Amino acid sequence: MMVLLRSKKIRWTVASGLLLAVMLAFPLLLFAWLSYVKLNFVSWSYYVPYEELRQGLASADVRKIYYAPLLAVNVTSGFLIANMFTYTLGHTLVTLALVALMMACFALAVRRARARASRVSAAAASGAAACVSMTTAASSSAALTGCHGGGMGGGIIALSGLGSATGAWMSDAATWTQFLLVMGFAAALALASRKERRAVAARDAVRDLLLYARSTVCNGPASGEKDVRLE
Repeated sequence: MMVLLRSKKIRWTVASGLLLAVMLAFPLLLFAWLSYVKLNFVSWSYYVPYEELRQGLASADVRKIYYAPLLAVNVTSGFLIANMFTYTLGHTLVTLALVALMMACFALAVRRARARASRVSAAAASGAAACVSMTTAASSSAALTGCHGGGMGGGIIALSGLGSATGAWMSDAATWTQFLLVMGFAAALALASRKERRAVAARDAVRDLLLYARSTVCNGPASGEKDVRLE
């Protein structure tokens, strides 16, 4: 039994790690692909902007802390226009939270489906994953000019042909959507967990009642009780 539980835990851990890797890599790969489509050129380079990260953390400004850069990647290194993609502190942490909540909700859905001898809706799971993936990509920090920091964003949308102003606006909207998704997944998980605990408690109560009734019928009144007869 312990081996089985450990095996399931390992599988869920591996699946969560793969999902996190996909969520983090997908926006960068999409940005690089769009850059290649528009410019017909891709060349990778990167650096770690630790000084900007330190300044952002020391600023005591929520927005600057959220957009504090962890890693900057130039997908057109040496080209006339630097297409910069930056992994920021806030976006990375929110992505991590989304992956954790998604996996927790999926695990709970699988457990409830097994208890009811049914299946988890593949369409619903795929739709949720696609929604989170596109929101994560849209809210990622990407710029077409090489200027990186708190003001960047919308590069992926701009490269798709909607324009830089529209891209910046949609990037901000997607960032707030990420927060709404985190709160939505957390609320759904808390509600589903509460219902599951109530259902388990009700089943345990019914089982205990049936066991008590069976033992009473088979063994007679419990010890210490008197059999009262009318004379």
